Amino acid sequence: MNQSQQKALETTPSGSSTGWSNPDSGNSGQVTPQRTYQNTSGTYCREFQQTITVGGNTESAFGTACRQPDGTWKIISG
Repeated sequence: MNQSQQKALETTPSGSSTGWSNPDSGNSGQVTPQRTYQNTSGTYCREFQQTITVGGNTESAFGTACRQPDGTWKIISG
C-alpha cells in the first residue's frame, strides 16, 4: 500500500488512480491525486483521495501529502 501511495503521489496525473492489492490478505485500494500546489515554504504538496477495502468493507478518505527533502511523500492531513 505504501509503495503504491508513494508512486501515485510522485508520478500519477491529477484525477488518475493507482490501485494496489494484497493477495495474502485480500485487502485492496486505490489512490487518486487531486491537486498539486506549492505551500508558502515552497514545498510541493498534493491533495488526494484514497479508497481502501479491508474485509469486504470499503472506506474512502481525503488527505494532503507533501514531498520531503529525501523525495518521499509524507501525509500531513487526512
